[in-house]
Amino acid sequence: MRIIPWNERQLAFGKGMDELPLLVERALGTPARIMLLVQGLPLERISMRIHGRWSLKDHLAHLILLDERLEVRADDLEARRTTLSAVEMGDQERFLTTNRDRPFGDMVEEFRLRRNYLVERFVQLDAAALQHRADHPCRGVSMTAADQLLFIAEHDDHHLALMRAAVHAQQGVRH
Repeated sequence: MRIIPWNERQLAFGKGMDELPLLVERALGTPARIMLLVQGLPLERISMRIHGRWSLKDHLAHLILLDERLEVRADDLEARRTTLSAVEMGDQERFLTTNRDRPFGDMVEEFRLRRNYLVERFVQLDAAALQHRADHPCRGVSMTAADQLLFIAEHDDHHLALMRAAVHAQQGVRH
């Protein structure tokens, strides 16, 4: 089964505020879903890279870094900017490398705390900021806070699918 590359995904932006509670739950549930995915896996499998592809730790480090970088988007909506800030990920490889030796549980806890903070930043926006639309710098669409949470939740699902595929690929690798 092929996983559509992230940059080819078409997302259904334009979600109303009535969708916000569901998107919050999806975004907040990702750390627990990651823990369920790795439950019972030996530590070496969590760090294993096959054919140069990201390990489960690499995917998690990417999500941690992205959450840190997305905080500015809440500021953009709060300030009613017309365009959302671009998210610079040029130092991502260094960040992934730095995190490869960290305990996985510590990484999940950092992700959980960072994600709670990020979601709270969006949810705590005043009513006008929640409704405000700003242009996404790469996607060519206008987004609200709900759309931003949809983007986050869909991006999480994308990486969870890639992580699950990596687990399945590892099952075919001899240790």
